[in-house]
Amino acid sequence: MVARITPTARVSDLLLYNEKKVTQNEAKLIGAGNFLLNKDQLSYEDKLHRFQKQNQENSRAKLKMLHVTLNFSPEENLSDKKMAAIADRYMKGMDMEKQPYLVYRHEDAAHPHLHIVTSLIRDDGCRINTHHLGIRLSEPARKSIEKEFGLLPNRPSQSWPILKSDELQMIVPGSGIPVSRQIETITATINNAYSFSNLDEYNAILRGYNVTVETGKPGSKTHEHGGLYYLALDDDGRKISPPVMASQLPNRPTYAQLEKKFHQPGAKHEEYLLSVRQRIDLELFYQPANIREFVEDLRPESIEIVMSARKNGDPPAFIYVDHWNHIAVEAHRLGPAYTAESVLRTLSENHSRASDLRLQRTLSFAMDERGLKASGFNPRVPQTLFSVFSALPEPREHQLDQHLGQRLRR
Repeated sequence: MVARITPTARVSDLLLYNEKKVTQNEAKLIGAGNFLLNKDQLSYEDKLHRFQKQNQENSRAKLKMLHVTLNFSPEENLSDKKMAAIADRYMKGMDMEKQPYLVYRHEDAAHPHLHIVTSLIRDDGCRINTHHLGIRLSEPARKSIEKEFGLLPNRPSQSWPILKSDELQMIVPGSGIPVSRQIETITATINNAYSFSNLDEYNAILRGYNVTVETGKPGSKTHEHGGLYYLALDDDGRKISPPVMASQLPNRPTYAQLEKKFHQPGAKHEEYLLSVRQRIDLELFYQPANIREFVEDLRPESIEIVMSARKNGDPPAFIYVDHWNHIAVEAHRLGPAYTAESVLRTLSENHSRASDLRLQRTLSFAMDERGLKASGFNPRVPQTLFSVFSALPEPREHQLDQHLGQRLRR
């Protein structure tokens, strides 16, 4: 058995996540501790109100809820009754048996597992100490439960195999593979195959597989201690999973590990940068009609243009991801001619002043935070320009560009 514990702030998020799984027939409620009604009589409002009332006893604490997952070997054949009993025993081992808690059995993965949702606020208003909670209470409880219930012992986690880069698939919700396992596969493969010099470049590669990595908000413990956590995204960049701490993944893609790659570029690093420049120069030489066309024409050359996330009001930067040479590079590292402003200027100089204004409008809208939100994209994570342009309607004047003449390629 493997236990994972995550303190969190919002009770509604935890409940909605588990209740949504129930409505999708991917989970069911198998236990409820310290509720006035039987588990089969509880409505969503009953569950929410019970936790909210408990949490009102402490107005100072920020993290008032605890989310626990107990994961069992695929070889285990556990009834709902036995799973519920294991959850009750676990809560006793955590000295939380008097807390209100709900137990959900999930069927969305290849191995049996359950989720426990509970409050960290006791009846007297004291918040349960979560410092080293895993070492102090969770681990001893896990070992005792394995013996008492005859479960298969915890085994060292095996890393998911590193794939070839062209075999790597983006996150697929509802695939039956746990999100953490999918993130492990993606990060292990990217860290093995790609070169990058900072977190922005790393994030630009991850975005292509619907993953992002964050350092936490300034002032948070994660940020202060240089921690990282990963999140799964949908195609528009909205977050669809709880954070997965880098240190909890078997391949440990922590900042300390990534930093080694930052300072150790490959032997062919400069050669690869030159290759990126040459392919971009060639596309500009062919005089694409606008920025949208430029982005689309680079894709057959295995170059994806990614806009960095919005940070502190700074304008987003271009990051070029070269899937041939497995490298990501910020535009300014290629040289001043490859930044968004310079590329736009080059494109406009190839055409007319009217075209220049249309280019400015198209790119400004695509890169503007309001424009991204209007298109359904999350401006707080990196976005590929191709995806953004694909979601935008064609500019009304687009067909008028044809009078500018045939492109040299044609």
